[in-house]
Amino acid sequence: MKDSKDVLIIGAGIAGISVAYYLNKAGVDVTILDKGDGKDNCSYGNAGMIVPSHIIPLASPGIIKKGLRWMLSAESPFYIRPRLSRDLLEWGWKFKKASTTRHVEEAAPLLRDLLLKNRELLIELEQQEDLDFDFRKNGLFMFCNTEKGLEEEAEVARKARKLGIPAEILTAEEAREMQPDLDLDIMGATYFPKDAHLHPGSLMDGLKRTIELKGVRFEYNCEVRSFVNHKGDVEGVKTADGRVFRGSDVVIATGAWAPTLCKALNVKIPMQAGKGYSITLKDPKVLPKNCGIFSEAKVTMTPMNRSLRFAGTMEITGTNTSITPKKITGLKKSVCRYLPEYEMSDLDTDDIWVGLRPISPDGLPYVGAFHGYKNVYTSTGYAMMGMSLGAVCGKTVADLIMGKKADLVHPLTDPNRFE
Repeated sequence: MKDSKDVLIIGAGIAGISVAYYLNKAGVDVTILDKGDGKDNCSYGNAGMIVPSHIIPLASPGIIKKGLRWMLSAESPFYIRPRLSRDLLEWGWKFKKASTTRHVEEAAPLLRDLLLKNRELLIELEQQEDLDFDFRKNGLFMFCNTEKGLEEEAEVARKARKLGIPAEILTAEEAREMQPDLDLDIMGATYFPKDAHLHPGSLMDGLKRTIELKGVRFEYNCEVRSFVNHKGDVEGVKTADGRVFRGSDVVIATGAWAPTLCKALNVKIPMQAGKGYSITLKDPKVLPKNCGIFSEAKVTMTPMNRSLRFAGTMEITGTNTSITPKKITGLKKSVCRYLPEYEMSDLDTDDIWVGLRPISPDGLPYVGAFHGYKNVYTSTGYAMMGMSLGAVCGKTVADLIMGKKADLVHPLTDPNRFE
């Protein structure tokens, strides 16, 4: 029996597509509106990592001190462009307040549950829809080239174990034995066997094809500017070209652009766009079997079919997608530092990608309905973990729309928590 709801989802990234998948599966009519071609978002060029190991939120003790040190170098993995912006100042103040041990202790169990459930949902998706997105469930390495870095990662591994996440602390020799194809310049590593990786573009394209064949409608180059309101309810949306789309419920899943759209509802969600980069080598010198992160440099390495993708950096510079060449240079230098068999020229490629990650001040996503609107929801704020959180957050929002019990609804991910 078909549900009488007709849901409008704004945004065709992993957040919006995931909500659509679970609604469509339940028989709900869904229309997805996207301001671009559906591929101009963070869901395609990212590292493709599925990381139950990442139980520590971005806002954590020591991150501000480390960030200030990184800002002294143009090629560092982190940068905030100084600018007169009330939103940025408020976000920074909230980020500082959230960077506490208590916040980590409260957030870690929730992140564990979300990340493990997301992994489970992706396995179901792969099997039930017969999709091939190069999903490899063979773990992740955190490679460290300093003693200090290794001790920091070892402490994360110990915390993960306490929360039931398998983790190993490795000497450099043990890590090299597990990665014989790589010439690693490291002091040691940690290994998380429950982590995985996939090809994000293949996942997105396969999922879009699947739901479109099952009746989900896509409207591309369709920028939503405002909402149609009636007696406190949102009945639809208005686009930049004057069209009106009506629906029983609306989901805002526009990533880093969500705050702008929310302002049209007089709703404020603190968010900054964190610009990240990736380079993809079509014919790499070496193709590792596992994904890995170069810990001190904050650079990821992910094999994707026969290609190899390196990704990293975090620039808080507003919602612009211009490329900063020095950040690409810094990323390449980091790769060469951990993998000395690579020279800078080996990393030259035209396949350079930039994307804006939506970052909340406490490093946790926004999932649920807005106060004052019984039929407007959001799923955003995944930061660097869109692939690791998209499915579980999408299912949560879909369950809420359908009036079902959503097991992972939590005050820490409530979109109204900063009111």
